[in-house]
Amino acid sequence: MYSFIKKNRIYALLIPLILYWIILFIGTSLPSDHVSGMIEVSDKLKHFGAYFILAFLLSLNLYFQERWKNLAFSPFIYAFLACTIYGVIDELHQILVPNRSAEFLDWLADLSGSFVGVIFSALFLKYIKKNNSGLETN
Repeated sequence: MYSFIKKNRIYALLIPLILYWIILFIGTSLPSDHVSGMIEVSDKLKHFGAYFILAFLLSLNLYFQERWKNLAFSPFIYAFLACTIYGVIDELHQILVPNRSAEFLDWLADLSGSFVGVIFSALFLKYIKKNNSGLETN
């Protein structure tokens, strides 16, 4: 799986990240009365889950990218920082959206989801590196 992801980074990681980030931005740009009935889950859990996925995908993208060596050296730190900053920007952006507001606790949920997403991506990479055998053909 590791070598498959490495060879197919654009399709396996970059396109899903871009699509997900666009969907996330659109979702947070809609007035809350358009979004609230879609999924009946705690608001904080939605924030946690959204940023968990974002951090997971971003971490993997930064890890497998080859253009900027500094990003590949510490992909988890950079992904966490990017998600943290984006979370602040997103919360502030929601002040401008009808029926939405910026909440510190939402940002903490974003931050927590980002942290766990980064940790999960590191564990995932460790797992697929360790088990990089049988399924791959060279």
